[in-house]
Parts: sequence; C-alpha cells; structure tokens
Amino acid sequence: MNILFVLYGDFTTNSAVHLTLHARELNRCGHSCAVAVPSNLDTITQCHDVFFRPVLYTDALIAPDSIFPDGRPADIIHAWTPRENVRNFVTAYMAKHPTPLVVYLEDHESWISGRALGYDEVTLAQQTEQSISDRLPDALSHPFRYDSFIGLADAVILIQDKLKVGVPSWVYCATVMPSVDLDFFSPRAANALLRKQYSVADNERVIVYPGGLNGFTQPAIETLCRAVGLINSQGFPCRLLRTGPFALDFLEQLPPETAAVINDLGVLPRSELPDLLALADVFVQPGKIDPFEDLRLPGKLPELLAMGRPVIMPDVNIAHLFKDGIDVVLTQTGSAEEIAEKCVALFSDPQQAENIGKAGRLFAESYFEIKTQAEKLVNVYKIACENFNPVIAKEIWQIADKNTPVTLLLARKLKLLADTNLCVEAPKIMKQHANYIELIQQRISGLEITITGLTQVVAERDEQITNLNREVAVRDEKISRLNGVIDETLGSTSWRLTRPVRYVGHQLLKMKTRSDKI
Repeated sequence: MNILFVLYGDFTTNSAVHLTLHARELNRCGHSCAVAVPSNLDTITQCHDVFFRPVLYTDALIAPDSIFPDGRPADIIHAWTPRENVRNFVTAYMAKHPTPLVVYLEDHESWISGRALGYDEVTLAQQTEQSISDRLPDALSHPFRYDSFIGLADAVILIQDKLKVGVPSWVYCATVMPSVDLDFFSPRAANALLRKQYSVADNERVIVYPGGLNGFTQPAIETLCRAVGLINSQGFPCRLLRTGPFALDFLEQLPPETAAVINDLGVLPRSELPDLLALADVFVQPGKIDPFEDLRLPGKLPELLAMGRPVIMPDVNIAHLFKDGIDVVLTQTGSAEEIAEKCVALFSDPQQAENIGKAGRLFAESYFEIKTQAEKLVNVYKIACENFNPVIAKEIWQIADKNTPVTLLLARKLKLLADTNLCVEAPKIMKQHANYIELIQQRISGLEITITGLTQVVAERDEQITNLNREVAVRDEKISRLNGVIDETLGSTSWRLTRPVRYVGHQLLKMKTRSDKI
C-alpha cells in the first residue's frame, strides 16, 4: 500500500515524531510511505529514523506518479490534521487523483485557531469567512471550513476518544494512540556525570520538562517554574531541567531564588533525550482543565510514562484511562501550589513514587506500543478504501479548486451518497442536510458580498474624511501663520508709534461720515 502523509509543517514539528514512528512500523509491514511537507525539506535531518520519502507539496502535485518506488500514485492520503495548507493540498491532489482520504485529528482545532486570532467563541462567530482567511496562518485550521473537510473523509483517525465529538455520523472514525519507542525510552539509572554537567546538587530532586514554548503553553510552563520555587521554599531542594524550542523569556519576572534553580537547556539532540529524562525524580505535565488541554494528547506524555518515573498531569484528555495515585497523579486546578503539593508528596514517599512510575511504564506498554498502533492504522486504511467510491469521488473533486467552498463539496458528497444508499430514511435526511448546507453557504456568500460592499463604502467614506481633515489641517496652518503675522505686527514698535495717527484718522473718518449723512 502506498501511503502519502500530508503534514501541516516541516519535520521539526512535534507531530513529525509520531508520524516517523508510524511510518517506520508501516515500512516494516511492507507498506511504502511518503511525507509531503509545505517547505523546509532539509529539516528531515531532525528525524531520528527515516523510513519514508520526504517530498514538498509542490513536487507531489506536479508528479503524483513519481512519489513512490512502484510508479503508482498513493493508495491512501493521510491528512495529518485538517489545517488549511493540508486541506488546500488535498483539494489540489484529489482534482488530479481522487484517492481514499483519512483525516487525523489531534487537537481542538477551532479553539486553537480562535485564540491564535485573539477571538473568543462569541467574537469568532461574528467574523466572516474571508476576514478570518485574510488573517489566519496556513498552518492552522479555518474555524468555518475544517469540519466540512472532515466530512469529506472516508475515515477519521483520533489521537484520543474525546475528539469523536467533532466527527459527523456518516464518517467512520477510530482512535489510534501515538506510538512510543519503548526500547529508546526505557527506565534507566540517572547518569551521575550528567547531573554534574547540569549543576544538579547531590541533595536536589529533579523535574525534567521537555516541551516547546508558545502562546498556548507559556502560562502552564510558568506555573511549573513557580511550583519549583514553592517546593524549594518548603525545604525540598529541587531543580527544573527544561529542554525545547524558544527560551523561557519570563525567567527575569520570577523571584531570583526561583530562577536560580531553573536550567533552560534549549533544544537538545533527540538522541540525548532519554538520558536527560532519566535524571528526573518526577515528571510534571502542567496545565489546567480547559478545552485546549482536554481535546489533545501531549506528545511527550507517552515518552514520560515509558521512562518509568511518576507523572503528574491534569485531569484532562486521556486521564479517564488512568487510576489516580496508581499509574499517574492527577491535578484538578493546575496551580503552582497544587503542583508543589503533589511533588512534595512523591518526594516524601519514594516507594509510592517508584510504584507509580512502574505502573506508568506498564500503561505505556499497553497503550502506546508501536506494532499495536500500526495494526490499528492499517485497519483504518482498509476501511477507508472500502468506503471510498471512485465514481462519487470523481464527481466531488473534479469541480474543486482553491476557490470552491468546501461546504459545497460536502453537500455534493451527501447528495451522491444518498443516491447510492438503499435505506429509505437515511438518504432523505442526508439530502435535507445537503440542501441546508447549500442554503447556508448561499446566505453566507450573499452576506459576505454585502459586507464587502459596505466595507468598501466605509473605506471610501473614511478616505473622504481623511481628505477633509487634511484640508482643515492646511486651513488651520494658514490661519495660524496669519495670526502670527498679526501678533507680530501688533507688537511691533512702528505699530505702537503710529497709534496716535491711526486714532486721529479714525476720528476724522467718523466726522466725515456724519457730515455726509447731513
């Protein structure tokens, strides 16, 4: 089977780590994999193992038949999240080669996009589709488009069960957990030389946090840093070793004694990560209970569990699969005080910490084992191929281009599916839903045309006001200059010396005026 993964970013993204593991195992099973990325093909060097062909979007679209060794196009398109650049690539590819489509979900897409634009749910709903498109980075999902793209899929893969809420009923979906290399990330003794290299004192406990800094993760990472300060203030010497992209730019805002026990190591080679993690007495995945944390699965979590150290994490995403205090420790508020309390409890009970770490390792072996997840992937691919109707696909995608509303493509698919369905009621419902989608799209298009027209009128009015303001400014400047001349004249010596003459002249003028009247 030829499998074309379509990744939203280059090979430095966290998603590339899990994709690489999937591709490695699929390759071992005899499948051929390729990964299309939008840019930066040279970042392939960041991957620990490469069992696939890397290719740029542009090259994959120019020659789809040249991607795989057997000279055939892809048998499966695996869209790694419904981001806009992925959706646009898939649309362009499908126009040439309609192919079974699998869409992978790993985040609360609309929540992330809305916050990235600075909108809450209410404000986001007040925006037009075009206004969002003008501001939205291609590597994020369009809040008004991604769900229709999901509806076009032949199958959907979820990183965790809770994401099922975003999958329509006519699309098959299954959960495939991220894989972890259980040999690479495995329990081991802490390296004394490495402790010394990172200035860890003999009496210091260690928390290791591997994770990048961005607008979504910064509050949680800062909370973790403050928790380390609280742990030290309670008489438990503790040091935080953090590795990941982008420096912690808030350290100067922390108390000096807290900043002094935080080592920001920057980005380390992935080959060094297991030995760094082995220095930890405990791992903390910081965060609070919110839509962002609940509908994702941090990529580092399987690796932390595999290391056999106790993990502290919020009661979100896959927390329902754990037993609190048995294989992880769950937090409810995610505050610095709560994190510090949980860490101190584990530091004070080494046996419990060891037991939780061992149970966490067993959890990783049960849920994140590579072969098991690869088998689930292949099963989803087979179901997608069974669900794929080449006639319907051709009818859908042959009219598609970057300007075709994805909602209309979905409506077309539902009508075509309804015509092939033998059930009496379901086709009627699907056609009604398709008609509703088309009506809404027409209304949206009409409203956006109206809004565009109004925006143009407002822009013209603003330009007129600007021009008037400019004219007023010029007039005010002339008046100011004239007033200056008058003030200068009235204050001059000649004006004062000729004042009597002007007075006499004024009186004579008045007398002449009276005589003229007589």
